[in-house]
Amino acid sequence: MGRIRLVHKVFIEGSIDDVWRELTRRDAPHKAFFNMRMDSDLKVGSPLRMRTINGKYTGVVGDILEFDPPHRFSHTFRFTNYDDPPCRVTYELKPVQGGVEFMLITDDLADGTNTAKQMKSGGQMICDSLKSLVEKGDVPFGTRMLFVLFKLMEPFSPRKTLSEHWK
Repeated sequence: MGRIRLVHKVFIEGSIDDVWRELTRRDAPHKAFFNMRMDSDLKVGSPLRMRTINGKYTGVVGDILEFDPPHRFSHTFRFTNYDDPPCRVTYELKPVQGGVEFMLITDDLADGTNTAKQMKSGGQMICDSLKSLVEKGDVPFGTRMLFVLFKLMEPFSPRKTLSEHWK
């Protein structure tokens, strides 16, 4: 099984500080990240957990590798519902005329895994959601409806994703 790199990129009309604030938000659910709540102190070496709004389930775990506000943020990444090896996710923000170039880079991703399938489709959705959130104040209607579906399906989440297993 080979290791691959995915790069998703989007131009966002907004300030680098606004994009960074949405990217590192811990005070509310991340609408750009499937309405999960970030649990981390955002210090290099510290754990990062993406949890449901009520905190009962944890969807993603990792450790902070780099934190360079407001330009670069990197962490290991693993979905808790899969037994796939972790990969590395990096967010790069670059001020450009009229806004920010945002890149979501996934490195060391095991090709052919469930994680790879999810990251291939989810990466662009994250970029598009972040763009909409910064530029328009909310994510697209279809994404909001997806959040409703996620909430309805939450009681059927695998037991291994319970937050008690991911302190």
